[in-house]
Amino acid sequence: MAKKGMIVAAVTTLLVVGGAVSYYMFGTPTEEEVIVQAEEQVEEVIEDDEDGEYDQKPVEISDHPDPELMAQEADFLVTLQYGEYEEAIAYQPGQETKANKIIATQHTYLNKLAGWGRADSLNYESTISEEEWNQLRDDINWLYNEGFADSHVKNDMKNARAFMYVAESRDAMALRYLHRIFHDLDAEINGNEVDKIWQVTHSFGKSSQHKTLHNYLKGS
Repeated sequence: MAKKGMIVAAVTTLLVVGGAVSYYMFGTPTEEEVIVQAEEQVEEVIEDDEDGEYDQKPVEISDHPDPELMAQEADFLVTLQYGEYEEAIAYQPGQETKANKIIATQHTYLNKLAGWGRADSLNYESTISEEEWNQLRDDINWLYNEGFADSHVKNDMKNARAFMYVAESRDAMALRYLHRIFHDLDAEINGNEVDKIWQVTHSFGKSSQHKTLHNYLKGS
């Protein structure tokens, strides 16, 4: 295992062991607490990694199960622009309940992919062929086109679509950003209790984080 993978595995192991110790000393840590800790520490490892190399080769468009779709998504990323809106979030008539449920469901799904340091050890080739991953893409498109009305959250769905495409090249940080979008929206919209808000959404976040995400996408 290369240096990055070894460090990430060590971080995750320490968090799990630490969680077990804290059970006896301070009470059981919540799953959300451990997920946040794992993401923060793994991101620090990535930033400190001198060689900056990944163990896995990126998935080429021609190797993707749907290369035509990937070509379309590549074009979308290149031409990505954000809309200007007044409201943080607005819904199409009668779609609020369904939209909010999708946000919660996909947050849970992305927790399973990106939580506990899993983003670095995920089998991306297998994941992008699974029904759940394809459903995530369908849900993002539905939310943008049919669930949400004109509001800042539409820009969040644009980012979600773009990060999903970048993540399919085995980009672990892109998968984390995708998770954080749904994490923050679930907390703000559905009131889901979380231990940290990443501030990455156009709907409720900070402009500095918007710039960080946009710069990451433009560098992909």
